[in-house]
Amino acid sequence: MSNQKHALTTTHSVSSVSKHNLRLYKEQQEYNVALIEIVEGSGTSILDDVKRIYKEEFSEPLREYNEGKRADRQIKDYLKYVSDNKKSDVAAEVILQIGDKEFWSQKSIEQWKEMSPLLTEQLEAFKKAVPEFKVASAVIHLDESSPHMQVVGVPVATGYKRGMSKQVAKSKVFTKERMVEIQAIIHADAERIINEHPEIFGDECLKPIEKGRNNDMSKEFYIRMKQQQYEAISEDIDRLEEEKDSLIQVKNEISAETEKIVNEAVDKVAESEMQKEFLNLASDDNPKSVIGKMVSEAFKKFKDWWVKSRGPKVVDKTKTSVMERLMEARRIADEQNAQRRRTHKEHGQER
Repeated sequence: MSNQKHALTTTHSVSSVSKHNLRLYKEQQEYNVALIEIVEGSGTSILDDVKRIYKEEFSEPLREYNEGKRADRQIKDYLKYVSDNKKSDVAAEVILQIGDKEFWSQKSIEQWKEMSPLLTEQLEAFKKAVPEFKVASAVIHLDESSPHMQVVGVPVATGYKRGMSKQVAKSKVFTKERMVEIQAIIHADAERIINEHPEIFGDECLKPIEKGRNNDMSKEFYIRMKQQQYEAISEDIDRLEEEKDSLIQVKNEISAETEKIVNEAVDKVAESEMQKEFLNLASDDNPKSVIGKMVSEAFKKFKDWWVKSRGPKVVDKTKTSVMERLMEARRIADEQNAQRRRTHKEHGQER
């Protein structure tokens, strides 16, 4: 049973399982897609198979839960909700297998293939033992170190008083006590298969059930988990590389914009300083430098021309403007005085 670090807590982890179980890798160097058998599920996407189970099992409970609730408190997509909050596993995986690598290394490929219907029988025994486990996908692998079936399903529990009346709940379906019962059932079924097929197992027999070994996982399971972890890390590296490139681009854009702003500010300061220095040189009656003398002489010529041609017009215009403002101020003052006299008269204060 998938557990702890290997638990299917998100839709991403289910997608990783789908790649391995269905042999959806771009390069099939370690595996042979011709040596797998789809027993249940679409065979194209285990995530889609899980989505189908969620639709069948939770559509009505979700509708009942959302009824009458504010939009911000409704659950729009239950699968996404479970995947995002990570409080429950979105699905669980079970590996069904009889015999280890050493046992099967001595068997022919024909004997391996004879395990396909027997593993399917084991699946039916498991489904009967745990009807709350809704199987989404079951795939037989004959291209690893031993024949086995990898089963992905959704553990469904009912009778909740809070939240949805029906929820995904691996911990509630697969309790410690329940796991002991399930192991006993599957162990007995495996013994039956061994006894009924001496052509495969000879005089082999199962070792007794050992206490505390209800979470045994095959070597193939750990290998696949490592592959999934590698894929997840590779995806994270690709994502970080993309983010790095994006950040570098943003940094370059900010640097260019900052440089533009600084250059504009420097130009304005330089222009202001230039104007101040020019005015100082222009007003200097006894400049020492050559450029100072040139500016001073040019300014004197400009001043003489301005006084003769522009000065009289500016003086007349200024006088007219000042007289108009004085007349307007006097008019306002006269109106205010007249208003005060009227006010005094109305209140009997006229003398």
